[in-house]
Amino acid sequence: MTTNQNQNLSVFITGANGGLGFETAKILLASGVGRLALATRKEAKAVQARARILDQVRAKGKVEAYGGFDMNDPKSIEDSVKRMPENKPFNVIFLQAGGVFFTDDYQFLNYGKKRLEKTVFQNAFGAYITLVNLQKAGLVAPNARVVFAGGEGARGIPGMIEKPVFLSYNSLKGYIEGSKDMPAYNPMNSIGISKLVSALISQKLSEINDGNEYIWFTPGLTHGTNGLKKVAPVKRFFMEKVMFGMSAMLGMSQSPKKGAEKYAECLLGEVGKNGDVLGAPEGKVLGKITDQKPMNPSIRDRDLIDGIWRMVNEIYPRTA
Repeated sequence: MTTNQNQNLSVFITGANGGLGFETAKILLASGVGRLALATRKEAKAVQARARILDQVRAKGKVEAYGGFDMNDPKSIEDSVKRMPENKPFNVIFLQAGGVFFTDDYQFLNYGKKRLEKTVFQNAFGAYITLVNLQKAGLVAPNARVVFAGGEGARGIPGMIEKPVFLSYNSLKGYIEGSKDMPAYNPMNSIGISKLVSALISQKLSEINDGNEYIWFTPGLTHGTNGLKKVAPVKRFFMEKVMFGMSAMLGMSQSPKKGAEKYAECLLGEVGKNGDVLGAPEGKVLGKITDQKPMNPSIRDRDLIDGIWRMVNEIYPRTA
């Protein structure tokens, strides 16, 4: 995977301090990318990640560390982008940061005049807001490749995540804004819905014809990520060591390194093209990278794509 061509690549990764983000960053640096920017919620985490990568990977590429990329805090993202070097745009952008709330009920935040479900915000809207700020600052190079971290939950995982089907935009809008008829909270289902929303945003971006490539990609179910870091210790131990341990033994999940190898292929342009929504085969969580759109009608629903685009632009306009 190491090529001289990669020396011309400047890569920006959110959530780069652990799990898939960190492993992907290591692979990209080893592949010879010329510049790698690690973006995390806390600056100390970014600095630590930079030190760990430089200790583990002997490569010539420049590694930078940036904090303040809290996907639930647009103001923090804005301030962080403003502190980044000017006239040094990125031609590969990996919007990977996110997570889920293992709580008893839905979590909401208030932004502008709206009350919004937090898992959707941090997994979909936060990525979009990060991208918009990079674009406003002139930090997205012409013909850039932008990859949204996906998840098989967007089309459902049998026995784990219900298929997130919405028959109208108003129904999805009601979910995001916390309508009274929301289903009982299930953190796994909330992940699936948030990944569906990011797929809708990615597809709309792919249609605006700005010269960039927008791809939604998931490498398949991966254990050992940072997704469980806020879970209570006992529950986290059970999920990490028992549930994911069993899934790994049965070949139903992969290590962060294996998942990162697939992400690196996508980021380096070896897999995927503008508008793609890619992941594991239907009914599976691992396997040959496959088009996800036919697996859930909501992924390619025109009403949902256009409606979410209106919503996200009302929340955070692309224009200054």
